[in-house]
Amino acid sequence: MKEDLMFCHLGNGVTVCDRLRKEHGDYMNIAHISYERNVTYYNPVSEEGRKRIEHFAKYDNMTRSTTQSQPVLKPIE
Repeated sequence: MKEDLMFCHLGNGVTVCDRLRKEHGDYMNIAHISYERNVTYYNPVSEEGRKRIEHFAKYDNMTRSTTQSQPVLKPIE
């Protein structure tokens, strides 16, 4: 399976979508990363995609927007 993952903030943690698959006219939701960095999967994803999602959850972060500098995920300790 090949996917084009997109990580976005929709108000609560990070939503992971696949740009190559559509569901109800939108990109398919693959997973959600909670503020505490826990991952919940909603649809199948390749092993490479799973590794990328797990890496993002463990090491990466993003801000709410360009004007709001608060982190979306809990800071790494």
